[in-house]
Amino acid sequence: MLGKELKSAIVTGGSGGIGSQIVRLLHADGIHVIAVSPEREKLEALEAELGIEIHCMDIADDAVVSTAFAGRETDILVNCAGVLGPMTKMHETPPDIANTLVAVNLVGMLNLVRAVTPGMVERNRGHIVNFGSAAGVYPILGEPFYAATKAGVHMFCQNLRMDLFGSDVRVSEILPGRVASGMHAELVGGDKEQGDRQFYAPYECLEPVDIANAVHYVLSAPAHVDITHMEIMPTRQVMGGARFLETER
Repeated sequence: MLGKELKSAIVTGGSGGIGSQIVRLLHADGIHVIAVSPEREKLEALEAELGIEIHCMDIADDAVVSTAFAGRETDILVNCAGVLGPMTKMHETPPDIANTLVAVNLVGMLNLVRAVTPGMVERNRGHIVNFGSAAGVYPILGEPFYAATKAGVHMFCQNLRMDLFGSDVRVSEILPGRVASGMHAELVGGDKEQGDRQFYAPYECLEPVDIANAVHYVLSAPAHVDITHMEIMPTRQVMGGARFLETER
């Protein structure tokens, strides 16, 4: 169970594979959960299932985010929203894809943090959980610009902790490896069947509930404990390594 001082939560990406599981766990703990997503149909299904509050919005729009959440008492912010985009090389990433990745993965996160953090500081309590990625700390083929945005999340979290030093507001970063969340369909043009077949079926992946449980664990730590970042991998996945191109002799 979470601490009694934690009563309300905003979860961005709340209709997604991971986000919806986080919403369910927090709701089961008696937290007033607000699920945020641009996917109205999925949000409304969650609302019907759980009776939670929902907000259908583009988190990259600061005015919309500020109107909805600035000044609202929030104890937990989980920035789970993220986009992956198609497989490409860094120098071949189309401008529209690059702009979308930055808008959602970085600017959207910033907008939520900017809206709720002043109130957390004023009340001297709160917990911000931002989703990075293992791709943000290790080079990875096929997702370089996504990895760059997640590297930005990684440094954002470290600097945010510096900014909040002296308060009791906690900041945690979750860095998952491969999760069978459905997100990887974005790498193959949104084809879910191909995505499942190519990225999940041959491998032992994490499940969304595994990540939701990890978030719950981080939030349930005693108030004087801040789990600053947590890297979560499938047992049969490792990151890193070197590549060598054999020279002609």
